[in-house]
Amino acid sequence: MYKNALKEDLIRVVEDLDGTVESTDTIAKLKTKIEKSSAFESDADFVKTLIKNCIDERVSRNEREATLEKQKIELAKLQLAQLEKEVELQTAKNKALSLNPAAKVEEKQFETNIENMIKSIKTLSLPVPTRSENFNLFFQSLERAFLTKKINDEYKSEILINLLGERAHNVLLYIKKEELNDYEKLKSIVLREFQETATHFGIREAEDWFRPIDLAKECDIYISSRSGSRKETPIACGYTEDPFKNRPRNYKPKIKDSYPQNLERQNKNCYICGDSSHYARDCEKRFKPKESNGHIHNRKNANSLKVKSEKQKSDEFA
Repeated sequence: MYKNALKEDLIRVVEDLDGTVESTDTIAKLKTKIEKSSAFESDADFVKTLIKNCIDERVSRNEREATLEKQKIELAKLQLAQLEKEVELQTAKNKALSLNPAAKVEEKQFETNIENMIKSIKTLSLPVPTRSENFNLFFQSLERAFLTKKINDEYKSEILINLLGERAHNVLLYIKKEELNDYEKLKSIVLREFQETATHFGIREAEDWFRPIDLAKECDIYISSRSGSRKETPIACGYTEDPFKNRPRNYKPKIKDSYPQNLERQNKNCYICGDSSHYARDCEKRFKPKESNGHIHNRKNANSLKVKSEKQKSDEFA
């Protein structure tokens, strides 16, 4: 029950069993307190399980601390190796500069040239816009400055990143290494990052209502950002140029004057009486009762009686 148990494990068990622990208690006294406790007398298996759990927790905690300490040592070794490599690199660099002092001068001149190029481009181009819709104008002025100063393509990306400053942080987070030195790809990423959205226009509209002239400017900016203008449709045709699609539901076309307004029928023959002076709707015989068909039924009955009488006569002669 007490296998691999330390004094700290027994102290924790006594405290969990609502016992009192004194500083002078030895391991033997702690064992006696555990065995004489009411919990041990009522359920000894529970106390044994409690002791085992305390021992397992201590062992796992010590293992975690040892692993963490080992990781710290490995990290310190890696940092030390990195410092050694940096010292070696700096030593080799100092040795190379001592053999060729002109290389150091060229490096300083290159840094100075880059700084001068950034300053001159910044002077000739528009400042970095605070509103996203002005980025097209910014890039137009920037490329015009590149042409004026005859900047090589390999420096354009670096100059653009320096001009953007803090606004380039989001772009640099997910840009690829091969795209970093390509000005056109970097430009497309910047434009995509700061592209206008419908949500942006909705937020700006909620902040402040536009005056008519400001609204017209915003519409021009919106159309230009859609890379093209829309064809204006005439007011007479509504939304489309097809007049048939814009007719209201109660639309009735106008009748031309050349069309005959009242057409009269040439033939007025009545199909009831055959008279040509009136139509059938005006005929007097229209509502007269039709001739009864009783004479037809009487004729059929007479014929049947005649057949029956002839049959009776033939039977009598027989």
